[in-house]
Amino acid sequence: MALSSSSSSSDPFIANAEKHEYSKINTSDDEEAELYIPRARQSSRLRTVLSYVVKLVIVAMAVYGLITMGIYAVVRFRKAAVPPCNCGSSIAEALTLDCKYDSLSTSWLPPHCRDDEMTSLFEKSGPGPNGEWNYYASNLNTSKVFTTEEMALMAEKPDSERQAWATIEWHDKHCFFTLLKQVRGRAKMQYTGFPSGTAHAEHCAMGMAERRPGKQIVVSMNPGFGDAKPGELKMMIGHMGHQ
Repeated sequence: MALSSSSSSSDPFIANAEKHEYSKINTSDDEEAELYIPRARQSSRLRTVLSYVVKLVIVAMAVYGLITMGIYAVVRFRKAAVPPCNCGSSIAEALTLDCKYDSLSTSWLPPHCRDDEMTSLFEKSGPGPNGEWNYYASNLNTSKVFTTEEMALMAEKPDSERQAWATIEWHDKHCFFTLLKQVRGRAKMQYTGFPSGTAHAEHCAMGMAERRPGKQIVVSMNPGFGDAKPGELKMMIGHMGHQ
């Protein structure tokens, strides 16, 4: 009975030993598995992240394309919907169209083609006592000067009497405020009176790059009624070939 008891009492110790050895093997197996399984998980996670990134990029490009197309469509629609800068062919007709003379553009313009704030700032940026600009009857004789009101009335005179002159300084300030007007107008999706804003910007850049003395009277202008007569808004820097 004692032997049996001894044998049975020792069984748990033998079982523990066997369990311990088996446990070591399993631990070893587990360690080997742990060296492999996380790599598979890391690779799977990387593929998932890359998949999300690719999807996000595709969605972002699609949204950007839709927004760009929408803006382009709105701008095209606005250009088609907004009437041109047409003020007729006389001061009386211009007044009936709610036009007024715009010294920044040296032309009569309707409300949707003006930026009265920019024009007001321009009219106060000249060399005169209150920032006025001088408009000369000749580029060789400065004795006769036109006021802004006289420039406005000049618009309906015969072509031979519709010429005035200004300085390089006037032209530089005209370019500066006109570019501001164009930027503000584009932000509001408004027509600013220049069908080709890029061409006018290039003209201004070339004129300013010449760095001619600001007091030189070489800028020729012909007041008119906006788009009513093609070319009325053109300006020329004498002997420089820019129009």
